[in-house]
Amino acid sequence: MNFFKRYIYFLFVFSTLFFSCEDKNSAKNQVPASIVITPVNSILKPNQTVQLYSLVIDKNNSEIDDPEVVWSSTNEFVAIVDQNGRVTTKSKGSTSIIATVENIQGMAEIYVSNIRRKILSEMFTSST
Repeated sequence: MNFFKRYIYFLFVFSTLFFSCEDKNSAKNQVPASIVITPVNSILKPNQTVQLYSLVIDKNNSEIDDPEVVWSSTNEFVAIVDQNGRVTTKSKGSTSIIATVENIQGMAEIYVSNIRRKILSEMFTSST
């Protein structure tokens, strides 16, 4: 009988601890506050691809796991982006790639040119 009482006591304590623990970082409680996209800007030639990555952060500065990110391009004549953030360039010019989660947006710039990367990189870094 003593074993049975211990078993009931153990079940009571375990269930109390298990069911009373609150997950403060659950996806239900996380509200997006900002989105960081990497790389922030890319200089590519036509018909090249680059993979963009998004980091969605909530108001408590915690990362939100597996958010539903909607990707879009502001100029699809220059570059297109798929639902996974993979950008494919099409023609010369520039475009912004926007990642949206709920009403929060992050942005990356894509520059497409036939000029060598090194020259363009020096132009952008020397102007700052």
